[in-house]
Amino acid sequence: MIIGSGGERRIPVENFNSAPGRNALRPGELLAGFDIPRPQARTADAYLRFIPRTEMDIAVVGAGISVTLDPNGVCTHARVALGAVAPTVILVPDASAALVGSRGEDAALSRAAAAASAAARPISDKRGTVEYRRKISGVLTKRAAAAAFERARGAHSA
Repeated sequence: MIIGSGGERRIPVENFNSAPGRNALRPGELLAGFDIPRPQARTADAYLRFIPRTEMDIAVVGAGISVTLDPNGVCTHARVALGAVAPTVILVPDASAALVGSRGEDAALSRAAAAASAAARPISDKRGTVEYRRKISGVLTKRAAAAAFERARGAHSA
């Protein structure tokens, strides 16, 4: 929830950060809160990030995955997000689509990983080359998705 002299407005969280060091706040507005919906039953998530050294808090890549499974263990909804590989965090709809309809089989995880690698738009810098960071995007997506599926299988209620 964003509040300012013009009143209150709401935007999706993925639209809040607009560029490095920039956000969707207009002059005179404040971020007053978040609406976080209660997860559905059998919903779980996982976030992994790769950092160059334990002394540094700057990620080479971050991958966050959320999955919802039906009672048979089939994914009915997924969201895949990547950080540190574009000017802002990016959602990867093709990676999400690769997971929906699956039970977290290796083929689906590999398709999600390939989609994440393709969607990554990193720069080469001290954290690694473009090629390396794209590769790591896929690796972390696959690992985080596997963890999210495993957690969701154990989440019988929200």
